[in-house]
Amino acid sequence: MTTNRPYEALAILKPAGTDAEMAQSVKLLEEPIRKIGGQIDTSASWGRRRLAYRINHQNEGVYHLLQFRLAPAQLDEVKRAMRLNEHVIRFLILNRTNHHAAPKASAAAATSER
Repeated sequence: MTTNRPYEALAILKPAGTDAEMAQSVKLLEEPIRKIGGQIDTSASWGRRRLAYRINHQNEGVYHLLQFRLAPAQLDEVKRAMRLNEHVIRFLILNRTNHHAAPKASAAAATSER
């Protein structure tokens, strides 16, 4: 049996009118992950922002960050669900195990060399 790996997804959602509609959009974003056996660690909205360029006739988008755990074999299903979700303008999924914080010792060494 494979173990679940940590992933991070940043999705740009179409800006909906009310908070209830945005909550529904986020629920539709999280639902496929839970349905296939994934576990949501954190779900945070980064708010509404102006896009650098127009995407699918949208000038603004609501950025939402999901951190979740999922079996690697199920990742393609999550990507498929996000592509089919009409509320998602763009998304990016990263493997969190490959992203390490910079060591604090090197930051202290860089400041002492000045």
